[in-house]
Amino acid sequence: MAENRLVSFSLLFLAAVAAATLSCNGQAHGSDICDKADYVRLCRFAVKGSNDPRVALKNTIEVLMSQTESAKASSQRLGNSQFIAVCTENFDSAIDDLVKSLQYLESNDKASLQSSLTGSLSFYVTCKDTLVEGGDGVMKLASNLLIKDDMLQRMGANSLYLASLLR
Repeated sequence: MAENRLVSFSLLFLAAVAAATLSCNGQAHGSDICDKADYVRLCRFAVKGSNDPRVALKNTIEVLMSQTESAKASSQRLGNSQFIAVCTENFDSAIDDLVKSLQYLESNDKASLQSSLTGSLSFYVTCKDTLVEGGDGVMKLASNLLIKDDMLQRMGANSLYLASLLR
């Protein structure tokens, strides 16, 4: 039952991101905090309307944590392939770094915050690299996980952008 709710939440999240992407339709929305982000539409979705860098980053990290938990649960359901197990471990480590990121954000430790956010992003990249290394069979088995991981990488890049706006 909990697994169904987790899958449903992830699907709703992806649907909301897709809807936000379609509704933006490439039109300018005026100046906002996400205008210079690498992934503008995803940024706008994650910051939940905030133009305050601190609040926007906190919102983004919280969404990133939730989606990382979802990706971890998905990887656990895929079985015990050594390649998929690397993703499960990396998602766990990314969550640890994101928890630390929230602490560093709260204590205004910008250097540690950026380091911790970079660490979480590196865990997402390692997951994808490992699945690709596993070959076509692993990539086919984990195709949905690769999509989630790509989205996590994009959100991670946006979080680093938002962190750069802190004073």
